[in-house]
Amino acid sequence: MPIKIILISLLLTLTFSQNIFSQKKINYSASLGEMLPNYPDQMILLDSVVFQHEGMTMFCDSALFNEKENRFSAFGNVHIIQKDTLDIWGDELYYEGQTKIAELFGKKVVMKDKNITLNTTYLILERVPNTISYTQWADIFDEKSTLRSRKATYYMSNKDIVFTDKVDINSENTLVKSDTMIYNTESDIATFYGPTNILTKDSTLIYTEKGWYNTKTEESYSYKESQMLKKERLLQADTLTYNSTTLLGEGFSNIYFEDTAKHIVLTGNRMFVNNIDSSTYVFITNKTLMKHISDSDTLFLHSDTIWVDYDTAMNIKNIYSYNDVKFFRDDFQGACDSLLFFTEDSLLYMLGRPILWSEENQITADTIIMNVGDNAIYSLDVFPKAFVIQDADTTQENERFNQIFGKRMKAFFDRNKLYLIEVYGNAQSVYYIFEEEKDKPIQLLGINVGSGSEMKIYVKKNKIQKITTLNDPVFFTDDEEKVSKEEKILKGFIWRIEERPLKKEDIFIKR
Repeated sequence: MPIKIILISLLLTLTFSQNIFSQKKINYSASLGEMLPNYPDQMILLDSVVFQHEGMTMFCDSALFNEKENRFSAFGNVHIIQKDTLDIWGDELYYEGQTKIAELFGKKVVMKDKNITLNTTYLILERVPNTISYTQWADIFDEKSTLRSRKATYYMSNKDIVFTDKVDINSENTLVKSDTMIYNTESDIATFYGPTNILTKDSTLIYTEKGWYNTKTEESYSYKESQMLKKERLLQADTLTYNSTTLLGEGFSNIYFEDTAKHIVLTGNRMFVNNIDSSTYVFITNKTLMKHISDSDTLFLHSDTIWVDYDTAMNIKNIYSYNDVKFFRDDFQGACDSLLFFTEDSLLYMLGRPILWSEENQITADTIIMNVGDNAIYSLDVFPKAFVIQDADTTQENERFNQIFGKRMKAFFDRNKLYLIEVYGNAQSVYYIFEEEKDKPIQLLGINVGSGSEMKIYVKKNKIQKITTLNDPVFFTDDEEKVSKEEKILKGFIWRIEERPLKKEDIFIKR
């Protein structure tokens, strides 16, 4: 063995005896060590090599140690332990004692602390300010999810991982893709600061540019440019929450919900979403508005709450609107306490002081059932205390009203225009007869007052053309001044014209 090659086995038996009085010097031990003449500051350490530096212990198979410059390179089965809270494994390690920076390389570099496991191929440990970073792809595992990103820094003091380039979170029910994110390994919360997509197991897609996601509970919270998309349903709001496990969500402020398949738009300030297949629904409150858009016209409806049920194929099944319902379309308007629409049979139920206006007709009863489809009213069932009123005086000089009353009515429409009314049970009518000739003033000829068990009233161009009475008809026609006030006004008559919405904004006026 060359003279200049110094065996240091005796020195190494006194483990860490060198530099023990200096906190900044690296202490070491090994089974074998030697120095080479050409590199007087380099020491080769072999077999069971151990380094210690200010609370961190490093193990390897072999190393090159520069005592003068207080640094070393380690090779084979590298393992770092820092204060029993951090473990790192790799194939190679370069460590600077002055800067306290460690660089680890390998086919698989693994870092573990109490909360996560990180796998990569290149890792930098900076003991001041106590961070771990990587600039190549890495996978991070916790109890519930896997995070994958190209570049990140882990701040071990506060347990935050800051991702700045392409990060994915995979959990049992959710996939999250973001550009900029901070993930706290103790709270399991990922906070987003850039464009982020969250795709859930039930095919719900959430987009946000600011928000957070809890990997343990799988709950997301988004509050900038927030959108939720599921098949043909789009939900936008100032703030959105959604839980991928329970499939429940909420929207707050400036709600916009669109069902493109059914051409329905809901707006308001609070919405609840349930995406469970067996009971899927949404409901909206706080200044709610529903728009049903068609080529011919748009229906505007307002109430305190609007509830929409979906079937398992995400088709609208039922719509419920309740508490102060009011709706407007150019060709018909209405109001009631509660409205229920069932798509299976295309029946719409108006309950609680329902009233419907169609052209000059005011229709009231305890219950109104509309048979609708293709954006049109086909027929009405009106009962009990069914009442149809028309303003008969086209000159508007006097209060004259055509009236039809019965226990039950059936009304038929063509393109939303009333053309036939069938009255069943205690049928009564008051009808003003006018003579209309071209270029001549309209003349009142008299009043027709009738009753019977059943009636059929034929309407054309919004005017009564003919009344047919079945079973026990009683009729008379006389001059207006000869008909008593009691005979002109049927029992239960109420003219509610002040409640009629004349434009879409009027539906927000309380009855």
